[in-house]
Amino acid sequence: MGKCYNNFVVSSNLKEKLKDLPTTPGVYIYEDAGGEIIYVGKAKNLRSRVSSYFRLNLDKSSKTFALVEKTNDMRFIEVDSELEALILEAELIKKHLPQFNISLKDDKSYLYVGIKSEKVDLDGKATNIQKIETFRKPDTTKYQYFYGPFPDGGSVKQLVRTLRKILPFRDCSVAKYNKYKKLGTPCLYGHINLCPAPCVNGSAIMPVYKNNIKAIKSILSGKTSKLINALEKQMRSFATSENFEKAAEIRNTLNKFNYVRQSFRLPAEYIENPYLLDDLAKSALEDLVKIVPVIKQLPTRIECYDISNISGKEAVGSMVTAINGRIDKREYKRFKIRTKNTADDFFMIREVIYRRLSHETNEKKNSWGLPSLVVLDGGKGQLSSAMEAMTKLNLDIPMIGLAKKEETVVYYDNGFYGINPGVDSPGMRLLINLRDESHRFAQKYHHMLRSKKIFGPSQ
Repeated sequence: MGKCYNNFVVSSNLKEKLKDLPTTPGVYIYEDAGGEIIYVGKAKNLRSRVSSYFRLNLDKSSKTFALVEKTNDMRFIEVDSELEALILEAELIKKHLPQFNISLKDDKSYLYVGIKSEKVDLDGKATNIQKIETFRKPDTTKYQYFYGPFPDGGSVKQLVRTLRKILPFRDCSVAKYNKYKKLGTPCLYGHINLCPAPCVNGSAIMPVYKNNIKAIKSILSGKTSKLINALEKQMRSFATSENFEKAAEIRNTLNKFNYVRQSFRLPAEYIENPYLLDDLAKSALEDLVKIVPVIKQLPTRIECYDISNISGKEAVGSMVTAINGRIDKREYKRFKIRTKNTADDFFMIREVIYRRLSHETNEKKNSWGLPSLVVLDGGKGQLSSAMEAMTKLNLDIPMIGLAKKEETVVYYDNGFYGINPGVDSPGMRLLINLRDESHRFAQKYHHMLRSKKIFGPSQ
């Protein structure tokens, strides 16, 4: 028997799935009683977005009410980023043509990203130069390449704006191009480096411009791994030839791009294996067992700690947690340092670890669950101090430090040792992500306390 929500009945199976939805980005897929896919959507937070459909006070005459009423089952695919969710959603809509994606929004109003060539004057010669712009379905025949459809116009426009900051391109009309060529000065986008301005810079910038267009095609096609490899190869080549300025330019592009793509993966990978992220998480845990000698079994609960302070003032500690290899924000904890007001990271990490682990040894405190691995932002000093706290509580938990400078894993095994497994292994990527997240979380809390001290509590 199902439960009634806003005058429609939700099946028991669907009700259970709604309770267990993760809070990560992803794509959700609604099916009718016959198992046919009737709607595909994307979400920054799957639980929040999907649950909202069943909490809304819907107009019975609306198409959304008809969708929810007809939905008998739901599947979802978790992804790493909003960018992946956006492109996977478009791929699934194109593949399945779900009934309600078409009826809830006129297919002609979906946005596409298009690339087309236009003949313009370049150094006195009529030359084809490609440009990138968003458009709607009736215009597809005008473009050499197009990507989509993207139901969420705001998201795809943001995607294009973000790509343009990294890989500048033109989007101007021929008339606008000619206007600024005649003026001998670029438009605003040229001035703020969002366009290489071929109108005034001529053929000198075309090699870079063509590479930018090629890179954007790769991104929109999901072929980002090849692009990253090509850029890294170029960077190494420039460094070898001691062209450090060019190497630095490519390094900066890679850094920006890595921030945006957030481990971008092909839509086909998620379609082929909807549990891809779980499999990758398990692979990272298995890798940790191989590369770190003190980790003897899969660490199902990893806790990572960092300290943030300025000269000991408003000092805080953070704890971020990964459950089965997946970061879980519901398990985050923060600590305001109580016993020290001068800069002493070693003392502070000892206090934080002692307070945290005492939850497991004090019957009056609620258990958070013992960690199976503790990771510290730091090296031998932090590790030694944290081990003192653990020993004082008569606990024996694998504990390692991760030193930033060379991403060295520090551990104790009848002496302190350091290893450098390399940042590309799945286990190391997990440790680095945890360390970076613990640093971000600690800083956020530290800044909040400083703001309260300077400006007072917010009203």
